[in-house]
Amino acid sequence: MLYFTKQKSECTGCSACAAACPVKCIAMEPDAEGFLYPVASDACIRCGRCEAVCPVKKEREPKDLPNKVAIAAVSKSPRIWRRSASGGAFSEICRIWGDDETIIFGAAWNGFRVEHVGVTGVDNIAPLCKSKYVASAAGDSLSQVRQALAEGKKVIFCGTPCQVAGLNGYLGSAHDNLLTIDLICHGVGSPEVFTQCIRAMERDLEKEVISYEFRAKQSAHDEDHLAKLTCSDKKALYLTNDPYIQLFLEQRALRDSCAVPCVFRNENRPGDLTIADCKGLLETYPQLKGTKRNYSTVVANSKKGLAVLRGLEKTMKTLPADLDTVKEYNPLFYRQTYFPKDRDAFLEDFRSDPQAAVKKWTGPMSVYRRSLKHRLFDAAPVLLRKRAIDILNKR
Repeated sequence: MLYFTKQKSECTGCSACAAACPVKCIAMEPDAEGFLYPVASDACIRCGRCEAVCPVKKEREPKDLPNKVAIAAVSKSPRIWRRSASGGAFSEICRIWGDDETIIFGAAWNGFRVEHVGVTGVDNIAPLCKSKYVASAAGDSLSQVRQALAEGKKVIFCGTPCQVAGLNGYLGSAHDNLLTIDLICHGVGSPEVFTQCIRAMERDLEKEVISYEFRAKQSAHDEDHLAKLTCSDKKALYLTNDPYIQLFLEQRALRDSCAVPCVFRNENRPGDLTIADCKGLLETYPQLKGTKRNYSTVVANSKKGLAVLRGLEKTMKTLPADLDTVKEYNPLFYRQTYFPKDRDAFLEDFRSDPQAAVKKWTGPMSVYRRSLKHRLFDAAPVLLRKRAIDILNKR
């Protein structure tokens, strides 16, 4: 790590320091869990530029919108909703603010690794859609953003709050042609733990896994963390409780900076917009009982973000949202979290024998198959679904 970083929990891996280094002496190197940390070579000139752009060290100024505005929203396009983790907010934001020449940056799969990449044009953002609960390698994305902005191109950058803050610190000033989107973030998972979990699933399934998808939408009834695996026989399997999701949700496989003392889980968001699942949907909007689609939460943090949020009414079904309700059902919007006491024990086991650790610390996974009852419920019209829910609730 760099001279101003005392411990791993003070580094988010955003790569702003590497991008900003004038002599390019900083490399992002993986640790035993696959998380990237900056390492400076002997060519370092001690200019302090890396510390100046570090989002953990740099104090963030509040945005220019005194009072945040929030909505719950779902895309009017079934195709966009289907390719999204929740209501399609990222896609629709890109459609409202971007065009065929806009450069859009986000997380994409490269095999079983996740990398931040840029694509040109809103019609090419499909690889950036859907949740990816694995730490994303920034690569050259920050310098590519700067280059595109200098050329006068419109740019959209979507990432975790620390990634967006890292970009803001690296750029140093606001740009009219840049729109930033941050996420309500549970934390970023270990790339190496994820890889080892894939190997464990292959062992249990006795098949090679060639692709993995978080939050697969097989049906309207699907659970939040239904994983879709495509195996070497080209058949898709839907899993509940797969080993990686267990370790991720139990916060054993998260980066050191993702719990206390994370400085980004608060209301001073770094992005123009914040997006997330709309949790507590039916409790907040009982009139949506029986709906066949989940919704996104979209929060405007800046005047630029507010203009985009208002524009979403053209392409999304929107409902006003109260910020206190957003915080109630999605508290990671504003507060930090804690690691379990046995996280270090898991990581020690993992560093010693990854496959044995995955087996020891996770329970059996299950192949998910929709029952006839669920298939009929999915096919039913909304009014009939509402009636069925009312009958079940009275029992």
